[in-house]
Amino acid sequence: MNSTLAVIINIPMLFLVYVLMYFTQALSGKRQFYGVSLNSDYFAKKEFKNLDKKFKLLLTVGFIAFVIITLVSIYIFEAYLASSIIPILGFCLYQFIIFVYIHNKVKALKQDLSLEIHDLELKKTKIILDTDFINEKNRIIKKYSMLFWIPLIINLLVAIYTATQYNSMPDIIPTHWGFTGEADAFSQKSFFSVFGNVFMSIGVGIIIYISSVNSLKSRAKLNSDNINESKKAHLNYLNKIAFTFFILNLSCQVLFINILIATVNASNVNTYIMWTATILLVVSSIYQTYVYYKSPSKYKDAVYSVDDDDDNWIFGSIYNNHNDPSLFVQKRFGVGWTVNIGSIKGKILFFSPFIIVIVILFIAFNIQ
Repeated sequence: MNSTLAVIINIPMLFLVYVLMYFTQALSGKRQFYGVSLNSDYFAKKEFKNLDKKFKLLLTVGFIAFVIITLVSIYIFEAYLASSIIPILGFCLYQFIIFVYIHNKVKALKQDLSLEIHDLELKKTKIILDTDFINEKNRIIKKYSMLFWIPLIINLLVAIYTATQYNSMPDIIPTHWGFTGEADAFSQKSFFSVFGNVFMSIGVGIIIYISSVNSLKSRAKLNSDNINESKKAHLNYLNKIAFTFFILNLSCQVLFINILIATVNASNVNTYIMWTATILLVVSSIYQTYVYYKSPSKYKDAVYSVDDDDDNWIFGSIYNNHNDPSLFVQKRFGVGWTVNIGSIKGKILFFSPFIIVIVILFIAFNIQ
């Protein structure tokens, strides 16, 4: 990699992270403001708007600083690999720090204003239990839960095939492929270099499956003022989200399968398959973000539930409620779902990605 290519790759990635974070509050719905439950009528109140501006200013300053760090890493130290990892990780950590800072400011402001304004809190309505709606929701979840198994099973079969071909594989195998699909890094065949990809693909596949199913099971908040229209909107939303999860699952597993087959054959990856799966992954992610943004559970008039309580959240971003049976709940800040670490399953799922990263680094170290 040369300096020009490093800039072309790294700066746009940094900018993408910046843009996504800049508009995160706008995508967070009408129930929370920087991770704090708040009546959306007051989102535009001067004090809260000033905190929003402060977050965006600090974010912009951080973005400029990490762009400079990236350019210095590339042109002065010629650390091309480091410039692809350290600035992005550093910027993500910086984002979290300033989010927590603004979150605490919003929380304190809400507490101060509540002394004179009595409707800052979300309206605490009663939870609606509709058996017909629950049965239809469970039917959709069951159908897609079965579909989610298909790419995972196919990946498992390819992993088994990879294991059976280990002895016949050449001594030197590819470990990385470029944009054109051509292998550009190689290593000696070993248990870690081959089965590391196998274990990683299966592990990621299992995590994606569990996350997808439990995200669909997350709490749906109906509107008590218009129950029939609300049920229809929720079921339509659930079908769309489930379909995007299926495409995401399929795309990820196809990418892993493509890599495993290329590893077995010591060849280039299939470019057509690689780019088709990648495009599907990006398009379905964007569409899922849009569908999630339209989630009826994020509307102001959705019923109040336990995950709307500020006391059940750490830093406004980590849900911790051992009395809530839900494994996943919708995020307060941004798009997607987060794990309830109040349960043992939640703790395991929460730390699984960190374990996978450690395993990947361990494999990479042993390949070297």
